[in-house]
Amino acid sequence: MPKPRAPTPLVGPRLVYVDRLRVFAVLAVFIIHVCEVFNPWDEWHITAPVRSRILGEIVVVLAPWIMPLFMLLAGVSAYYSLGRRKNGEYLRERARRLLVPLVLGVLTLVPPQVYLERRFRGQFSGSFIAFYPHFFDGIYPTGNFSWHHLWFLGHLAAYSVIALPLFRFWQHRRGEGMLQSLARLYSSPHGLLWLALPLIIERTLLWGILPERHMLESDWSNHALLLVAYVYGFVLAATPSLGKAIDAQWRWTFVVALLTSAVLVTGIWIGALPGRLPASYSWEYAGFWALYAIGAWAWVVTMLGVGRRWLHREGPELRYGREIGYEFYLFHQPVIVAAAYWVVAWRVGLLEQFISVLAISACGTWISVKFFRSGNAAVRSLVHALRVAVRERRTLAARER
Repeated sequence: MPKPRAPTPLVGPRLVYVDRLRVFAVLAVFIIHVCEVFNPWDEWHITAPVRSRILGEIVVVLAPWIMPLFMLLAGVSAYYSLGRRKNGEYLRERARRLLVPLVLGVLTLVPPQVYLERRFRGQFSGSFIAFYPHFFDGIYPTGNFSWHHLWFLGHLAAYSVIALPLFRFWQHRRGEGMLQSLARLYSSPHGLLWLALPLIIERTLLWGILPERHMLESDWSNHALLLVAYVYGFVLAATPSLGKAIDAQWRWTFVVALLTSAVLVTGIWIGALPGRLPASYSWEYAGFWALYAIGAWAWVVTMLGVGRRWLHREGPELRYGREIGYEFYLFHQPVIVAAAYWVVAWRVGLLEQFISVLAISACGTWISVKFFRSGNAAVRSLVHALRVAVRERRTLAARER
């Protein structure tokens, strides 16, 4: 059997820019969820009585591409992880990294969010302890059981398994022909935009019958978008020519990204979107989702180009971001929901409410991460001490025999 190609070394500017973009993506998701409290075109878990079109526009501009960027960066990490792990080791690491936090998070981080939403909407009036057994009643939104923002972990865990045979194939010489054909496509002038074609096709075909719901078994329009982004991340790490194409074309894709966002923003300001999406499978429907997919991909390429061009400096802020980024994502939404539940009842202006939710959520999430990390370190120390004690007891017993 041919040997797999050696992965690119694990140090250097490429991974630094990937890490910086990942930290940026976490912060962008945080900002989106704070803005959702005041988004006039969406009914989030907690909503302010007074909304802001400007804050809603921030969501409109960021939402189409921030999670695809997240997933693409996860594909880059998968390439390096598979370069030093066998399949069993890789799957165990994915389970430990994704499924364990998912299960624990669903049981601890999601119930307070659903509880506060039910209280906010007058659907429950008791204590959280009284509500917790009802968390398992039905599936959200008609019921209570949900994974809320942790859907990303479940999707990524599924993609890690689904894409594994393809990634292993590409790691061997037999897969080089496929990657070389892809390289010829995206290396042509403006060729990177051709990679948006699968996104256009899947969104146009699937959204009309299977719109985004973040449900693992039925979220096929979202699966197709995010799974393609995940695969593209692996290709980016595996083929240096894709990085060179990004370096050469990202300024052009930036223009495309700005134009598509301008069209979406204009459509919302004149009232054509988002409440009145075109009829399914009409020409307007196809045009809207083509614009959406091209814009999302153009923004992803632009961010990768900016990262490769300028974001390759190590620093203490990046090292800290690497340390707490994952936990920050896990804890940010329950803290935002709690802060919004409290703040939207204040008799102050919209600006004061927004700043308060933003500041309280940022501080609360950071404090939650600090407590979690301290508790996790204490548990690890206790487990280590117990293991040492058990080994010493076994050694002493063996000597006595």
